This record gives sequence, structure tokens and C-alpha cells, in this order.
Amino acid sequence: MTKPPRAVQFALAERLAHLDRGAWDGLTREAGVFMQRPFLTALEAAAPENVSPRYALMYRGDEAIAALQLQLVRVEGRSALPTTGVAQLVNERALVLGNLAAWGETGLVVKPGADRALAWREALRLIDRLRRFEKPEGVINVSFVKDAACEEDEVALRQQGYQRAPSGPDMQLDLDPAWGTLDDYLGKLASKRRRAVKKTLEDLDLAGYRVRRLDAPELELHVDRLDALYGQVWANADVRPLRLSGRFFVELQRRLGDDCVITGLERDGRLDGFGVSLRSGGQCVGYYLGYDKSVAAPLYLRLLVSILEQAIAWRCTRVSMGRTAEEPKARLGAVPGASALWVKHRTPPLNWAVGAILGSLEMPGVTAHRVFRQDG
Repeated sequence: MTKPPRAVQFALAERLAHLDRGAWDGLTREAGVFMQRPFLTALEAAAPENVSPRYALMYRGDEAIAALQLQLVRVEGRSALPTTGVAQLVNERALVLGNLAAWGETGLVVKPGADRALAWREALRLIDRLRRFEKPEGVINVSFVKDAACEEDEVALRQQGYQRAPSGPDMQLDLDPAWGTLDDYLGKLASKRRRAVKKTLEDLDLAGYRVRRLDAPELELHVDRLDALYGQVWANADVRPLRLSGRFFVELQRRLGDDCVITGLERDGRLDGFGVSLRSGGQCVGYYLGYDKSVAAPLYLRLLVSILEQAIAWRCTRVSMGRTAEEPKARLGAVPGASALWVKHRTPPLNWAVGAILGSLEMPGVTAHRVFRQDG
């Protein structure tokens, strides 16, 4: 009996360069920065030790209808997940649809007009097949999906046995198109918040810090310092699934060009802090940062302000500040945005246990603040 043809076919690769360039770039051109070639090849060139990338193009006939980014990751329990119960279940290799060094649209991009439900269903089936294919290198019991975009996607995930895990929100700030400078933003803040931001700026000035953009040659000279500064922040984080390197930030600047701005905080010729801003369409992503925790000056808060400055300079409509340190970001006007993490264990009893644990957990809410003044 002849088997019916598969609904879709896949082209798979361990390096992005091994897939059809036109097909990938065409599918991801309007996607976020984290699915585009410059970012992916930067991460590929300086990948963390516990991460191995996989890429796929999904075809229906000869038409590429979806691009998939996956990662094989050695997950180290408590350092990778914010919930102790789940951490005890996943101290092992995992397969991720998405990118643990990113957020937002990081795993699957579907061509406009294509059958989105079909694409998600087949993408999740591919995860199961890849998990079995990679078994000779070590058993993969756990799969993750990062940041499914809409309710329609969630239906497919639940049908395939995935459980939604509590995940910190992406803190987002919508920018007024009328803001042309940081002073315009400050002028809209309530007096208490405006004084707090100005004090941060003044404290850095009084401490003798210079705030400026670092170019690629300077970043190359500072690669070890970048590594050390980021390492201090990484070591202090509750959730740290991977350890980026100073080399990665150099590669980002080289490959993204003007769509990547790395701001440095310098005193007496010494780099004590840096923050990365990425341009993603009309959005500015406040990406990773690093700073010397032994310094008394408010370096972290100044780096957050530098992200706002860059977003305004790029004329972006929104700033995405990521999932950590919600409180200081909320004090700048950011509010919680949608985010999600989905988990599946290949063994049904353990997958049931994961669901039971996740169902009993809630992430703490973000305190609401009156940040902007009420005109009129």
C-alpha cells in the first residue's frame, strides 16, 4: 500500500549557511531581529558551551512556508528555570524551539497566507523526530517552546502535550512619536520619577563616568572586560540557562552594524559597564548588559536610561526591556508584555507531573507605578 505524501517536508541544518539563503531571508525579513541572519550567525560564531543550534525550513511542495530555529541545550536545573519542582525534572539535555538568548518571536516564522495551524502542528512533530534522531549523542527527554505568539499557537501546543510554565513578562514601554530627545521623555514623567532619573544621571556625572557608544575595534580591545562584566550579572541571576561570552557582543556589533549600539560607562579609562540595544523593525530591544557590581554608582539604572535614549534616537515606537528586574523598569514606565514558556517531557507520567507542578505556581505580579504626569 502506498503511503500518502507528507503534508510538509523539511530541510535541516546545523549551520544557517547550509540552508537556502533566499528562502530563509525571505521568510524572516519582516520578523524580529532574533530570527534574522546577522543575529543568528553572531550567536553561532560565539555559541555558549552548552548550546548547539539547529535550523529548518518547512516546505509545502517547492514553497518554503516556515523557518524554524532550534537549540540543543544542556539544561542545568535550578540555574535554568525559576521553579524548583520543574528544575528537578529537567537537569539534562533539552531541545528548544526558540532561542534561550532571546525573547519574542524566536522559534517559528510562518509565511503570510500559509496555514499557520499546519505549520505549528508539523513544527512540534519535527521536535519529536529530532529528539529521537539526536538520541545517539545523549537522551533528550524534555522539549521547550519559547514565546508562542497567539492563542491559535497555544491550541497546537496543548494538543501536542505541552504545559505552560510561569515566565516573567517582557517589560515594554511604548514611546510617544513626539519624543525627539530624552528631555522630551523626562518632561512627560511625574515629578517624582523625573527627579529619580535626573539623579541617576547626575550621580554618574559626579562619579566621573563618561557615557558613549563603543565601536567594533574598541569592543575587540575590551573583549575580556565585556566577558567579566557580563559574567557578574549572569552569576547573580536567578535564571541563567546559558553563559554568553564577551566575544558574542563583539560579533553582534560586527554583524548587525548600525542596528546594534553598545553603550559603555567609562571612568579613568576603565570600562565599568555596558548595555546593548538592538533595532528590530520599529522596536528597540534592550538586550543584555554587564556592569561592575563593586561600584557604588547606579550603573545599572544608567544603562537602562541609555536604552531609552537609543530607542528615541532610532525613532522606535516601543522598547522591549526583557524579563529581568521588573521593578526598576516599571519605574521608568515599562509595563508587562506577553511572554510564555512551554514544557513537555517525553514520558507521559513525568509530563503529568510537570503539569501538576506548573498548575500550582504563579509568577509574582509587577507593581504598578504612576510614572507619567496626568495632563489636564
